[in-house]
Amino acid sequence: MGLVDKERIKLITLQRSIAPALAEVDQEFRRITSGNSPLTTEICDHIHLGKSKRFRPTLLLLAAQDGDGFPREAITAAASVELVHTATLVHDDFIDEALTRRGLPSVNQKYGASAALIMGDFLYSKALHNLCEAGLDHAVELLARTTVLMSEAEMLQLEHRYDLDISEDRYLQIIYQKTASLIENSCRIGVSFNRRLAAEEEAFGTFGCKTGLVFQITDDIFDYLGDERRLGKPTGQDWEEGRITLPLIAALANAPDGVRERIRELSRQTDPALRAEGWPEVKGLVTEFGGVDYSFDKARQFGEEAKLALAPLASGPQKKLLAVAVEYVINRLN
Repeated sequence: MGLVDKERIKLITLQRSIAPALAEVDQEFRRITSGNSPLTTEICDHIHLGKSKRFRPTLLLLAAQDGDGFPREAITAAASVELVHTATLVHDDFIDEALTRRGLPSVNQKYGASAALIMGDFLYSKALHNLCEAGLDHAVELLARTTVLMSEAEMLQLEHRYDLDISEDRYLQIIYQKTASLIENSCRIGVSFNRRLAAEEEAFGTFGCKTGLVFQITDDIFDYLGDERRLGKPTGQDWEEGRITLPLIAALANAPDGVRERIRELSRQTDPALRAEGWPEVKGLVTEFGGVDYSFDKARQFGEEAKLALAPLASGPQKKLLAVAVEYVINRLN
């Protein structure tokens, strides 16, 4: 059994306590995405085959849980959050011309670039419209703000494509907007439905933000260490597409001048196929000069900060499960 299989089991164990609510979220997702177009239905069915981990809806539901129950609004909001997340993946694959997603052909590969672009827009629109119909104004505000942040992050990432001089602070800004903001606001939305804990929205927001940073950093490490058969997508994609992530930023800071110049030489090539030829060497240098280890440490630091954000809350099953969620993200690396 591989690393990703073991971690999926840990996530399933975490989700067992909220399984009925997650099943309702799945039903709501399907209801929202049903439409007049047979092609839309077919693409949504194809997306469902990819078996999302539903991590963001899980955090939203855990934040919303008050006793054994979940407000109906939390189910609605969790489905909308998953719609937004799915839209980002469809658009990412369109931008990157990715061939696979979750071990299956990507939407753009199977149905074409135009269908992928339209489907991403459809999912974003449906997510916000669903919240508007339900009268969930605070959730609409948070999710709309998140979509703006994510769009800006894509532009920033495009600006810094192939930019080996990008700073760690700029990288963290991009991954906050691109990934952590949705996880942060999933937690904020969830706890806003919790009568007992609604006043703790800031603490839950900090928890979600830090957890989201861990999530993206671990994903970036997987690009250097992962097994693409287990991950369901190729490794080395960030390098091939010119995305400069923390392992490479840290290695460049630690490496001697000769190694830095060698990496810069390899990076001058912008054709993805030719960059792929240099990937094994880059991967080895990043590992050798501490880029992966530094990123591990940074992820663990943010994980501890996530748990610390919930320290003032009274102990109980909910707090314990949220701590387990952070450990799941961190321990994907072990």
